Amino acid sequence: MRKNVKRAAGLVIALCMTAAVTGCGSSSAPASGAQGGSSQAAKDNSSGGTQYISIATSSSGGAFSIIGTAMSDLINKNISGVSANIEITGGSSENLLLAEKGNVELAMSASDVLALALNGEGSFEGKQIPKDKLRGVMGGHLTTLQVYTLKEGDIRSYSDLKGKKIAVGPAGSVAGDAMKAVMDAYGYEINTDWTPEYLAHGDGAEALTDGNVDAVCIMSTLPASPVATAAASKELRLLDMDKEQYDKIMAECPYYLPAAIEANVYNGQDEPVNYTFGSASIMVASPELSEDLVYNMVKILFENNDALVAAYPQCNEWSVENATRGLDGLLEMHPGTIKYLKEVGAMQ
Repeated sequence: MRKNVKRAAGLVIALCMTAAVTGCGSSSAPASGAQGGSSQAAKDNSSGGTQYISIATSSSGGAFSIIGTAMSDLINKNISGVSANIEITGGSSENLLLAEKGNVELAMSASDVLALALNGEGSFEGKQIPKDKLRGVMGGHLTTLQVYTLKEGDIRSYSDLKGKKIAVGPAGSVAGDAMKAVMDAYGYEINTDWTPEYLAHGDGAEALTDGNVDAVCIMSTLPASPVATAAASKELRLLDMDKEQYDKIMAECPYYLPAAIEANVYNGQDEPVNYTFGSASIMVASPELSEDLVYNMVKILFENNDALVAAYPQCNEWSVENATRGLDGLLEMHPGTIKYLKEVGAMQ
């Protein structure tokens, strides 16, 4: 019997969040042809019963859990014989490990975490995931590295972070790996030249305003709620990388994507950030999922993107144009996705 992580809890949360976020009713009863999607039955279950699909997401209320809930609702309403639900997890790293072990069928993650997993680096040291254990399904929205400090303080650049305490998110977070990459580029050794503080992003923001850390980093969409909350209390400064260090990171870490931050996203932030980077949100699958099932799922999700946007505005980037974002050069795309992209002329 396949082990599903927190399946029962995930299903309850998925149903509740769907009602709250998308304004739709229960997602447990499939309905053919809703919202213009395909009504072809999934064919993965040879016994003719229901095919259960688990989507590994994030903690409750996180971006992945909101997006995953909206996706599962669309799948349930449009593909007969399939019941999709979200799994509440610790996020990107855990999701990839769950997918590798076959404990979930679909997993949401970040492109930089996927690269580390496939290379056995960072938090995946000693836990390398073979490429043949995963297939790419979809690329999605961009998350951006944001490193911020108090505007009233004496930190004005990354060079000023030597010897400082920096909140980097929970242990194993994407922000922590990104911050280490930046500090390495500046020649600052972790736990020697700077001290990471492993705090949840909301706690990190509070620690900054309370004076318990010198700076905070987060990898998130813009604007990020914890940063906005901190900015409501005290004016912030966002740090901009020097081009030399930025170029070094982009050359050594090709899985990062160029990004910038306009001025005035946050209170007190009156200067833009020209040199930062981000990673793409992605969805991967077990290679055992059939071509027909994945084809039907991506068709539903791409062609009903407005329903995803209603749940999470950045889902406008979960589009055909970005279908392979964050996956190119890392993972082979699933045959079901390839079939759909070729059908709509987005892939040769």
